[in-house]
Amino acid sequence: MRYLNKIIFLNSAHVPYAEVKLDGNVHFIGTQGVGKSTLLRAVLFFYNADKLRLGIPKEKKNFDSFYLPFANSYIVYEVMRENGAYTIVVTKSMGRAAFRFIDAPYSKEWFVDGKNEVSADWSVIRTRVSESGANVSSLVTGYDMFRDIIFGNNRKPDLLQFRKYAIVESSRYQNIPRTIQNVFLNSKLDADF
Repeated sequence: MRYLNKIIFLNSAHVPYAEVKLDGNVHFIGTQGVGKSTLLRAVLFFYNADKLRLGIPKEKKNFDSFYLPFANSYIVYEVMRENGAYTIVVTKSMGRAAFRFIDAPYSKEWFVDGKNEVSADWSVIRTRVSESGANVSSLVTGYDMFRDIIFGNNRKPDLLQFRKYAIVESSRYQNIPRTIQNVFLNSKLDADF
């Protein structure tokens, strides 16, 4: 079974460092302003990769300026699969969110040094990942491409290298992220499509 296992915030959403396990049934409770919606939007972004459909009010900061305000800001997703976990890193490239896939479970040491500082230099992180024996993908800048990878629409020649990162395998997945989005945002739940 494949599923989102963990989410890590590194200098993201006003959080210097936080790991949240999502392995199983999770219930969020807390007072106003503790980060429930922030976490839910980050989880929703994993599934829909659509910054305009996260339920962020217009008067609030946009996704990039809130979740990725600094050069050393990252959202990291650990995804479990049958033969072990892999990691997806969301970083800012050219002013917008972009993705990298790492074929290994998340390791804090890739990003955080001995002084508890998060590296802003991707070449340093890539070197740390390589030294651990894992491989890093090229940068994925398109949200459609990210959804194609995650949802298994990977028959195109340029996506074959990403086949191992699919959580489902379907070339007709477009209703899956839409349905997840509707559930997360508590909006229209009819299934006419």
